[in-house]
Amino acid sequence: MRNEDRQKNVAEAPPKTMNTPLPKWHHRTPTITHRAGHYVSRLLISRLASDLLYHNLHHTLDVVHGVLAIGGAEAVSLEEMEVLILAAWFHDTGLTVRYLGHEAVSAEIARAFLLTEDYSAEKIAVVEGCILATQMPQHPRTQPQEILCDADLYHLAHPTYAHSQELLREEWKRILSKAYTDEQWHEENEAFLRAHQYFTRYGRTVLQPLKERYGLH
Repeated sequence: MRNEDRQKNVAEAPPKTMNTPLPKWHHRTPTITHRAGHYVSRLLISRLASDLLYHNLHHTLDVVHGVLAIGGAEAVSLEEMEVLILAAWFHDTGLTVRYLGHEAVSAEIARAFLLTEDYSAEKIAVVEGCILATQMPQHPRTQPQEILCDADLYHLAHPTYAHSQELLREEWKRILSKAYTDEQWHEENEAFLRAHQYFTRYGRTVLQPLKERYGLH
């Protein structure tokens, strides 16, 4: 086969990923979640302080991935998944305004956006409730709130947990003027990890053992 024929065949071949089945939620995810993701991404990129080394767009994306994984494992409906994805996107947008108590501002930003989308008042209330539940210490009262709370701390079960905590340590130093010695930071993290418990079944059975592997020493 001539070289130009090989190139033609490669160019005409469909991408391998086209044959990979997509998860059920992907086919029917309403476009509002995509518009919300675009809006929040632009907001965080343009308005978030550079000193927010941990609470940034990367963390928000991790929380979105977390609600997809946890919500899928908990078998939530497509409608519930939509609300969870929206709450995940907006849960830290209030950090563009203030650091402490940012959850209330995040809920306001989410409400303002969703009103422009003619989103139902009932669903907006659920999104706001999920966001407000992530304020530490977490006290979720509903399943959607439990899922978002667990997703917000999804990183505790990541192999890169220790690196994420170093980003948070530096963020607190810059934003809150809290400086820790290595020993103090280790003790702070150990105390938090031992006191923390995931709320969902997936969190308790899947994430908790990973948290113990990567976080606790």
